[in-house]
Amino acid sequence: MDINIGTTHKVFHVLSKIGPAWIVMMADVDVASIITGLQSGAEFGFHMIFVMLILIPPLFIVQNAAGYLGIYSGMGVGEAIRQRYGRRLALLAAIPMASTDILSYIAEYSGIAIGLYMVGVSPYISVPVVFVIHNLIVLMRRYGRIESILMIVSVGLVLFIIVSVALMKPSWHSVILTGLNPIQPYGNHDFDIMIIANLGAIIMPFMIFYQAGASVQKSLLDQDIKISRNETAIGSIVSEVLMVMIVIAGTFIGGYATEPKMLAAALLPFGTYAYYITAAGFVTAGFLALIVISLASSWGIAEALGWKLYSGRRRGMHKAQMKGLTEERSDCDRRKFIYLYMGESIPAAAIALSFSAYLLPLVIDLMIVFVLVLAPVGVLLGLLVSDQKIMNGHRLSKRYMALFWFTLAIIEIAGLYSIITSI
Repeated sequence: MDINIGTTHKVFHVLSKIGPAWIVMMADVDVASIITGLQSGAEFGFHMIFVMLILIPPLFIVQNAAGYLGIYSGMGVGEAIRQRYGRRLALLAAIPMASTDILSYIAEYSGIAIGLYMVGVSPYISVPVVFVIHNLIVLMRRYGRIESILMIVSVGLVLFIIVSVALMKPSWHSVILTGLNPIQPYGNHDFDIMIIANLGAIIMPFMIFYQAGASVQKSLLDQDIKISRNETAIGSIVSEVLMVMIVIAGTFIGGYATEPKMLAAALLPFGTYAYYITAAGFVTAGFLALIVISLASSWGIAEALGWKLYSGRRRGMHKAQMKGLTEERSDCDRRKFIYLYMGESIPAAAIALSFSAYLLPLVIDLMIVFVLVLAPVGVLLGLLVSDQKIMNGHRLSKRYMALFWFTLAIIEIAGLYSIITSI
């Protein structure tokens, strides 16, 4: 009996600590990634599956470092850069991410509009309604409430993607035979470009800012590092398995994600359930990513400017100290945070409503740009987690950092190659 009570307590303890890594990994499967995955399947069938699976280790290596930074330093990425290298460099790292995130907002709003259009809701109704709901969630004062909503949405996303692909009844023999074969059409220019686009879709700058910042917001401490690491590993695997599912779907329905009417026509042969579940998948993917990207972008700039936004307990602080910090956070900072967020969100929603048909086809190019925007953030992350002072004596090992730098170098070299060869 004591064992059962102890086991139950341990399970609830673990569940109380998960969230930051899982949520950011599911937000990685956003509308832009779905469009890229569907296009990959439409052009190359199951051949992109092997590439998706071998991207699991790079995704884990980079995101695990972000989680370590948040837990051991007690700071988000923007704040850690400001503390170590100054406010100017912190802003230089955050602003490019925020700029590209505006394009991501447009993709997410457009994806939600596509999903709701498939069930008969006009974008002129869906986008404003989603904008209001999104704002009500993002501007909540307590991160815990936001996280609870995101966890529910993320589970829905996983189920919608898996069920929608299962209803298409793919030949799993062909999936395994072709998709798991390491020999693929490397060297084919279009195939290589799609690989780079998927690289950009897998590790996006906002993910680094979110996981570190959310780990602080959730008050994760040293003893939670194993839970965070395992959560990041599981999230990396699930995220890429979902992308494999999306590639499989692309072989059936083509790359029509940017054209609602053609997408609807392509889905009809698979039955009513597949149609509506796919629509729900677009809505949940866009909504989840919209909130995560919003928080990551705003946190990054706010941390760089030294605004006091955290409501969670900071490293080494007792509750009494935290109360003082909470009171210290001025209403002025809160207002500035809202202005900053609205400055990104309102134009993105307006553009998505007016010009998404012209901008969505550029998503593949956006994914390639993400590879390059990742470079400065990735380098600074590597320097921070190698810094004994910032990490409070828990800097990452030389072996881990060798893997980190190798991974980042491969990603950036691949991105430069794709740009050079496409000129």
